[in-house]
Parts: sequence; C-alpha cells; structure tokens
Amino acid sequence: MDKPVTKRRRKLNAEQLEVLELLYKFRFGSNDLFAQYFGKKDRSFVYKRLSILLEQGLIGKRFDSSYRLLGKPAAYYLTPDGVRSLQGRRDPKKPKINIKAIYKDKTVSEQFVAHSLELFAISNKLKTQYGSDLLFFTKSHMNNEKYDYFPRPLPDAYIRLKSSDKHFFLDVFHDNEPHFVAKRRARQYIKYDEDAEWSVTETDLPVILAVCESPNLAKRTQKYMSKALDDAWSDNEVVFAFTTKAELMSGELSVWQRADAPRERLALADIS
Repeated sequence: MDKPVTKRRRKLNAEQLEVLELLYKFRFGSNDLFAQYFGKKDRSFVYKRLSILLEQGLIGKRFDSSYRLLGKPAAYYLTPDGVRSLQGRRDPKKPKINIKAIYKDKTVSEQFVAHSLELFAISNKLKTQYGSDLLFFTKSHMNNEKYDYFPRPLPDAYIRLKSSDKHFFLDVFHDNEPHFVAKRRARQYIKYDEDAEWSVTETDLPVILAVCESPNLAKRTQKYMSKALDDAWSDNEVVFAFTTKAELMSGELSVWQRADAPRERLALADIS
C-alpha cells in the first residue's frame, strides 16, 4: 500500500512570522488591523499571507453569516500548531508561550474577541503617533512569573515611551459592562499602590489609563477614579487619566484627562 502523502509546509517569511507574533500578543486580529500594522493600503498583501497560514493550519478563523450582517470582520487566532511553530522560531531569551491559554481561543466569547480587536486597534493608533518610541505589552507578555509584581487582575496593556521615563497601565471599559467594573478597578489600583508591589522595580508607579467606549462611561469612570483618590491615603502615588475610544482614534495627541483635573487635555508624555 502506498504511504499517505503529507502536505509539506512552506517556509514562513518575516511578515507571516510577525502575524503569528501579533496573534499571540493580541489573541485576535483582522485583515484591516494587520494591514494598518504593516502600513499597507492594499488588503491583498495581508490576505495572501493569512490564506497561507490558514492552509497550513497555523491560524484559525472565526466567521459566519451573522458577522456579515453585523458588519463584523473575520477574526483570526493562533492554533496550537501555530503556537509551536512560533515558539520554535522565537528568540530563546523570550518567555515561553503559554499554550494552554491559546487552546481556548477557538471557543472564547464574542465579547472577548471584540475586546481583543479593540486593543489591537488602540495599539495601532498609538504606533502611528509614537512610532518606535512606543512599547506596547499585553497580558500575553505580563502573564509570566517573572512579572508577578504586576497588578492582578492584569491590565489590558503596559505601555512605555522609550524616550522618557513615562509608562502606563491601560484598561478598556465597555458600555455593556456593569458599573462596578470600573469602580472596582480604580479601588484595586489604589490598594496596589498602598501594598507597594511596584516598588521592586525602583521606578515610579505607572499612570493608570482608561479608554471608555462612550462619553457617558468616561464621566462615570472619572467619578469613580476621583472618589478612589479621595478615599486613599494622602501620600498615594496614583495618577488616573481617561479618554473615550472615539477621541483616542481621532489621531489627536492631547486626548487624555486626569481624573483630578479633567478640564485639561494632555498627550501621553505630558501626564504626570
């Protein structure tokens, strides 16, 4: 009997490997988000690379007829084979990928997918504003025992501006979440500061950023942040700032408002 023919995988190019790395970083991505990241107006540039990765079983795709009706993009994610392929080609100095979390991506909620895509979009926007000065880390990077001093639950992102000593924790809040989510989060950061867990880094506590889906949610979040500051010890180091998703995606730099001085709008580098 003839032996079954095994499909030979093509060698991955730099862009395809970067797609895998981005899917590990953000958990989900779309054609448009990848095109924005690579600075390509022609979506076919990305589509061809995604198609090859799909054919090789390195990524999966979430899409059905309801997506088209709702105007939602197809969402791509890493498969276990994709994780193993990426891990085998990564810098050995980088932390090992947590493959257990990736196993769940095929069945996670639509809300989780939307949140992941939104975080990817925020990163892309900040990248266009700050270029190589921006370092943007997600939970995939922070969820490592090396970083056990990060707040728990982990923020959606940890951001650094290389040209300065500015750094930030970022969370994204949605209108369909219960009101206590943002309120509890503000209090958690106050307690985190009081417990001095970040002090092991010998750097200032990162500024706490909130991206809110709507202006009404931004107003509520500002109140929760302000109340948490009022209830804290007077010598706390917490700085809260917030904006809306629409303002952030507008491309303007000065869109952030400190919770304790909301009338002034600041750029990231000016928040202190």
